[in-house]
Amino acid sequence: MSQKRIFIYFLRILLIMIITCPAIAQMRKVHKFKNVEIPFNLVYEDSIFEKGKYDFEILANRSLLTFHLRIIKRGKNLCLLPGEILRDKPPGARGEEMEEVPDDPTLKTQRIPAKKMVYIIFEAGKLAAVYPCFKIRFQIKYE
Repeated sequence: MSQKRIFIYFLRILLIMIITCPAIAQMRKVHKFKNVEIPFNLVYEDSIFEKGKYDFEILANRSLLTFHLRIIKRGKNLCLLPGEILRDKPPGARGEEMEEVPDDPTLKTQRIPAKKMVYIIFEAGKLAAVYPCFKIRFQIKYE
């Protein structure tokens, strides 16, 4: 490769990093689950993630109060799923029982066969240092 092509390639990478870094910098890691066993193939856009073990990382945008799920395999980021907030206050504030909130962060999956969709539900827990009692739902297709 010529020096000019290498320089142009380097500039493209630098431009991509400058554009994406502010968005990533505002994300805060809430919790990471290692070696989560997925017993079916996940489908995201044009990619298929085969069944197996993945790391799940829950991220929060500090200013917008949005949540994302990063799916990681062998240190490689595969996708970033947006989340939907199901609960953002302790249940006692709404007159419900506090017993429904776990003490520690939990992650559950729920398959919806009619939609060919998987809901990944994250609960931060009562004792979480950041975003206590939050319950977030992420969705991704499966096959």
